[in-house]
Amino acid sequence: MIERWHNKEHKTNKEIADLLNKSERTIRREIKRGLTTNITTYYEEIEVYSADISNDEYKANMKAKGQELKIGSNIEIINQIEKMIKEEKKSPEVIAYELKEKGLLEITARTIRNYIYDGNVFDLKEEDMIYNKKHKSKNKDRRIAKHTPPEKSIENRPQEANDRSEYGHWEGDLIIGKRKKGWVLLTFTERMTREEIIIKIKGKNNEYVVKAINGLERKYGKRFYNKFKTITFDNGVEFMDYEGMEQSCIRKGKRTQIYYAHPYCSGERGTNENNNRMIRRWIPKGIAIDNISKEFIKKIEEWLNNYPRAMFDYKSSNMLLLEI
Repeated sequence: MIERWHNKEHKTNKEIADLLNKSERTIRREIKRGLTTNITTYYEEIEVYSADISNDEYKANMKAKGQELKIGSNIEIINQIEKMIKEEKKSPEVIAYELKEKGLLEITARTIRNYIYDGNVFDLKEEDMIYNKKHKSKNKDRRIAKHTPPEKSIENRPQEANDRSEYGHWEGDLIIGKRKKGWVLLTFTERMTREEIIIKIKGKNNEYVVKAINGLERKYGKRFYNKFKTITFDNGVEFMDYEGMEQSCIRKGKRTQIYYAHPYCSGERGTNENNNRMIRRWIPKGIAIDNISKEFIKKIEEWLNNYPRAMFDYKSSNMLLLEI
């Protein structure tokens, strides 16, 4: 089929990939392996694709490679890994761990990643990849926030928050939808356990952020004050009302302490940034958040809090909470 499409119908690699439901990279490599030179009746040299040459080249490469693929011939395992990546949104690290725990296969995350990038084992396209980053200039459209008081700098945050030795210190941010307008997701990540809370709010401004925290205080009641000891945000204008966020809505005085990372230092809130990237596995950039149901958002939150994490010997956030 590829011979006819490439040599006679002159279809592009992308068109062939779409017809076969394969990635363009897979088709490009297949054709590159099978290119050969033919002489036309007019004694002109042209490059054509030969499936036989491609197959011979593939076998030669595999023989030179030595040991056979660990999963190359195991269709059941291949299908299971594809499902874990596409449907369950799991990383190669978690996949490798779970396959070993179930006694199915011992394989490293690096090997799984190599198979994915090679394009000859899994039926995966680039959009299926975890953390498929598109590089762009940072902070291009960032708004400049008003100056925050020195005492609210992350430099003054309690040491227990910095070294993650105590539960109750959070990082917060917004996940923006299509066209950077409309409903957004307000996300909170606890630094010690990576526990996640996701709240859908009407827009990216102070008022809706304060209302969301008010809702959390009413939900948790007295437990709120030990659960939310501090919250660290970036310098976006939507987080500038620290007084409103700190002020309790059900008692006199403060309910938490707000701190701000240094400008353009997202790494100071790396825990929240990492969890937000995991949320993007379910809600890719460019998707309007307005139409996403609260039930689906709750499902993502539960998925995150039950996700096995390598840093915790593959315990989830919920499992760690039971140990506190």
